[in-house]
Amino acid sequence: MKKNKKSIAALIGIGILAALYLLTLITAFLDIPNWDRLFQACMVATIGIPILLWLYLLLYKKLKER
Repeated sequence: MKKNKKSIAALIGIGILAALYLLTLITAFLDIPNWDRLFQACMVATIGIPILLWLYLLLYKKLKER
């Protein structure tokens, strides 16, 4: 059961990252203003989302042990 929760969290993270990249690609083709800020946000999320998911799973594990 523990592995299943990690798999679900990983799939959610992959889905969010894929959506961010798709959104960035679409805005690049549509020439939306401030596309560079959107790209920067995508790069930050590429690093931040896996870290946040890891912290969430770590805290869940610690709280479950109590």
